[in-house]
Amino acid sequence: MIYHQAKDPDSYQRLFYQQIGLKHRDAKAPQNDWSDDEIGSIYTYGTMDTIQFGIGDYTISQDFLAEFQYDTEYLHAGIIYEGITYSLVENQMQQSATPSPFLAIEHACGGINCWRRGQHFKGVEISIEMEYLKNKILPYLGVSDDSLDFLVKNVRHVHLPKELTDLILQIQRLLEARSMTPELLLALGTTFTALLIRPDFKQFFFTGTDVMSERIFVGKRQILIRPDDYKKIVAAHDLMREKADSFVTIYALSQTLGIGEQKLKAGFQQLYQQTIWDYANQIRMTKAASLLKNTDKTVDEIARLTGYQSPAAFRTMFKKWSQTTPRKFRSYFSGTD
Repeated sequence: MIYHQAKDPDSYQRLFYQQIGLKHRDAKAPQNDWSDDEIGSIYTYGTMDTIQFGIGDYTISQDFLAEFQYDTEYLHAGIIYEGITYSLVENQMQQSATPSPFLAIEHACGGINCWRRGQHFKGVEISIEMEYLKNKILPYLGVSDDSLDFLVKNVRHVHLPKELTDLILQIQRLLEARSMTPELLLALGTTFTALLIRPDFKQFFFTGTDVMSERIFVGKRQILIRPDDYKKIVAAHDLMREKADSFVTIYALSQTLGIGEQKLKAGFQQLYQQTIWDYANQIRMTKAASLLKNTDKTVDEIARLTGYQSPAAFRTMFKKWSQTTPRKFRSYFSGTD
């Protein structure tokens, strides 16, 4: 397993492209063209500190870990056409595919991503840095910097208004034709934001305070998720982020929050596009990696601190997540084998 670190979004992008085997074909700012005949290609236009559009169709060529050591917040949107990812679901590594449009305000403040050989992605993405959006785009539109506060951070929306998906498709066509310009980049990013804040579009997005009831299908069964249920699901997400190491069962979590177990599971999947177990293990493994890197605590101690009563179970899960053992992972930083 190869391990890398990045201290800013640009360096993370570069190491990711290089690690999956893509070669830099064109670097005439503000565009970047990375490709390989066997692995695929990624083409981006713009910068990560303002607006960036990108298209990609590629396959991960080897297992690797990538740590990001920076605090970022972006408005992300796009369309995933193909996306095979690996998730920890109830202690088992499983494949999952989520082809769909998407939109989210994503806030990340450091962490470790685990990339697996064979993952394949194809799609188009819009990224607008939130400080730039608040300080430049929203004032130009004549609205306040809280105009996007109706969007709950890190909630991934997959049902977008047609006008937004049509604009994403227009951006995709311009990128494919290599016809994007700085003027179009700014105009399209501004237009996307203007459409997003239209009052009649808010019904498409979960706001945390004013949301319509929704029926979710679980197999052939319908589950009604009411506004108060969604608030409890967001509370579950926040609680997991703070106390994933004490998480035991979904039933116990549902009892703590006063929501049915099936409703909690279905609503969490709908809002965050991942299972509760997937999210809990993601938080646990990231914490474990940080403890292995930054402390001299034993593996058994770290197992207990991340919620595992059995050190053997912890070792098994860590290896499934990172493709390496805790001891080997620690050796990357100590210089020992």
